Amino acid sequence: MYSLKLNLADINQLLNTEIEYEISLTDQELKAVPNVSAVNELFAYFTAFESDNGYLVHVEIEGSISILDHATEKYTNLKITEKEDVVVSEDETITDIKVEKGECEFYPVVLALFYSSVPIRYASKKIEFAQKEDYTFMTEERYNKTLKQPKKEEVSENPFASLDPDDFE
Repeated sequence: MYSLKLNLADINQLLNTEIEYEISLTDQELKAVPNVSAVNELFAYFTAFESDNGYLVHVEIEGSISILDHATEKYTNLKITEKEDVVVSEDETITDIKVEKGECEFYPVVLALFYSSVPIRYASKKIEFAQKEDYTFMTEERYNKTLKQPKKEEVSENPFASLDPDDFE
């Protein structure tokens, strides 16, 4: 695992300024996002502000990934960005990140921001309907239309087919 430790003196020097780190993810870390084939670039930016009993560290990531476009079924580049404010304090009751021997490990924060910035499914254009070997994808509107129009064989065989699903909400 990559390390991104900052000590409290480093954070104090960051007050109202910004520092940038280039981040490289391991193959193991990328396994959590199987629709991403590559991280083209990923940067983490840190800015610190004084707060009660510690610091407020603004963490922001920006980058570009190669992600599967479900509309075209090809990989495409997508810009990502995500940000979070983290309270850093030696007071364990208010800190968001553990401080050990005056140091904080920010890499898990950066990794969490990366994971939350990657869409589960990405499509460059709206997909109305797609049928594959093992699944069918359709919009909610289309699905609701199929629910309201039961097939004739379902009406005769299914005793619940005449029930309106809206009556049970």
